Amino acid sequence: MKAILFDLDRTLHDRDASVLQFLKAQHQKLNNLHHTVIPSTYIDRFIELECKGYVWKDKVYASLAEEFSLPLSPKELLEDYLTDFHQHCLKMDGTSGLLHFLKSAGYKVGMVTNGMTDVQNNTINVLGIRSYFDKIVISEEAGLKKPDPAIFHLAARLLNVAPSDCLYVGDHYENDVAAARKAGMKAAWLTEPDSMPAGLAADFVVSSLAELQDYLSK
Repeated sequence: MKAILFDLDRTLHDRDASVLQFLKAQHQKLNNLHHTVIPSTYIDRFIELECKGYVWKDKVYASLAEEFSLPLSPKELLEDYLTDFHQHCLKMDGTSGLLHFLKSAGYKVGMVTNGMTDVQNNTINVLGIRSYFDKIVISEEAGLKKPDPAIFHLAARLLNVAPSDCLYVGDHYENDVAAARKAGMKAAWLTEPDSMPAGLAADFVVSSLAELQDYLSK
């Protein structure tokens, strides 16, 4: 393998922990406005409605504003998210160590992530990991989106390597593992082995980035 490519959210960016930290701060902010009392179920409902980020926040906040009689409009809530979320972004355990190891070992390092260009770029910057990457491909900017194999082929071309010389690492089976393999890459699935449904295949499965680093170092 000449190149290691990564997904961003839930692979290098601990999005679940970041969202929870942001929501706690936003919930407190809303309660401080006009001495409003908003139940903590606001946080659980946000997480339920956004479906791990696959439902955009304008729809989420429209529902929340109505359900909880919030003191801010859906537009104001969305603006608060866009302004403040990145202050709460956290890396997955082992991210910096793995990326440093890969660069020291001479691998080309890339990223292929779905999402809005500004949002994903802000996340990458706040996490402090941009300097590790030779190429970063974001779906909105590229005009391509996982699981389309074309976005993986684009990343390989930008890195000047063949897809067969790439290992792609991600947490989502269809968008990351199956799609990368369809594009001709090897794929590592970042998941808990006990949670794997039967019949799904990956080149290998790791439960942490530290485990991936240990595998590659051997």
